[in-house]
Amino acid sequence: MNTAKFAIGLVVAGIGLTTVSARAAEATTETTSTTTTTTTTPVVAPSDPATTPPAPAQRGMTLPGAAPEPAAETTDHAAVVRRFGIGYMGRRTMIIDPAGDTVDAPIIGARYWLDPMIGIDAGIGLLFSGGSTTNGNATTDLQGYTVFMLHGGVPLALAGSKHFSFQVIPELNFGISGSKTAPAMPGGPVNDLSGIHLDIGARAGGEVQFGFIGIPELSLQAGVGLAFSYDHSKQTQPGGASNSLNTTSFGTSVGNNPWNIFTSNIAALYYF
Repeated sequence: MNTAKFAIGLVVAGIGLTTVSARAAEATTETTSTTTTTTTTPVVAPSDPATTPPAPAQRGMTLPGAAPEPAAETTDHAAVVRRFGIGYMGRRTMIIDPAGDTVDAPIIGARYWLDPMIGIDAGIGLLFSGGSTTNGNATTDLQGYTVFMLHGGVPLALAGSKHFSFQVIPELNFGISGSKTAPAMPGGPVNDLSGIHLDIGARAGGEVQFGFIGIPELSLQAGVGLAFSYDHSKQTQPGGASNSLNTTSFGTSVGNNPWNIFTSNIAALYYF
């Protein structure tokens, strides 16, 4: 009887210990699974409207393939960089006769700006002239001229403003010429004339572009120069006898008259 009671007591004690252990485990599980995660999102400070530049305004509609419109502060000169300009580049003079007679050749050429400072000039001058007079049945040839001139230069844009740029242009001109003198009488002898010209120097002046009237592609240039010049001329008679003249000079290109700047030292270009 006592043994049975003892066994029943052990069973009851074991059930109590098992119940306490289960409740402790449940409490531990609840404590472990209750975890709070806090995520902090950084706050971006609002931009200062006083220091944020405004977006560029679109002026009009851009056509397909059209060049972008230059900014308002762009100079006329910057707008023609990497564009060709074609026009009149002045008149060059050379001696063709040992007597000192001269002929002129107008230079037509092109200018291309590699960048805002450095460009390239190239031009050619041609002159062909001739004619005759008739008196009764007699026809006499007039003296004709043939002139061929090459021009090259490297314009340097050193300073400027909205519509003006100051330029220094190292340049070279080389030309050849030929002619026949008019006979003293119909069928009379004529003399052959020939000439060679070379000059190397530089000009300083300005290029004004007409952006102030809405035509920045049109420009007018003028300046004065300093150059070394060499001329060789020769006259050959029908019998083979000849005489020649060699001249060298170093000086400004303005000439003897102040209006010469408008003939040999002025140029007009249009940029495409």
